[in-house]
Amino acid sequence: MSAVSASVAAAPRRRRRRPSRGMVLALLLATVVAAGVAFAAVTLTRDAAVPALPPAGTPALLTADALSAIAAETGHAVYGVAAPAGTRPEVTRGSNGEVWVRYLGPGAKLGDPRADYLTVGTYRRADALAAAQAAAEGDRSRSAELADGGLMLWNLDRPESVYAAGPGSDLLVEVYSPDPEQARELVRGGAVAPLR
Repeated sequence: MSAVSASVAAAPRRRRRRPSRGMVLALLLATVVAAGVAFAAVTLTRDAAVPALPPAGTPALLTADALSAIAAETGHAVYGVAAPAGTRPEVTRGSNGEVWVRYLGPGAKLGDPRADYLTVGTYRRADALAAAQAAAEGDRSRSAELADGGLMLWNLDRPESVYAAGPGSDLLVEVYSPDPEQARELVRGGAVAPLR
């Protein structure tokens, strides 16, 4: 036996100490907590950076995030009114940049097929005011000037829908109400505006 082997053989063996159960549980708990914090941080950061964009044609609850995402996607303002008491606003984005905000009554679910609700549509239209002025010349059309120099118009065959366009705008706004006078009054009174 060599001198090195003899000294190793002669040295007393140290007993390897096993970690206590408490120590193992504490390490496991610390690992789980660290993983949970990391997951939450990644999830919160990702969700804050990318607001949810409802798919085209799918009604969604109108929230600040949905409004921001839709305005960014369409590249234009989304028009609406202050939500009437007892209503819940729903938003639907079309495939060509059009957007509808509908004010659902109590008990109505998103996507309710009934046409019973106040709805504001926003449509991209080059030189919307000139287009509205041309449409107002029809025999069955009626129109009125707005305080901002814009124009509102409606057709006698479908008076529930009132259209409005302002000077210098490429947006045409439609206000639909089962009550035609309500639609005209909302436009005339300036209640229809870009939502924020």
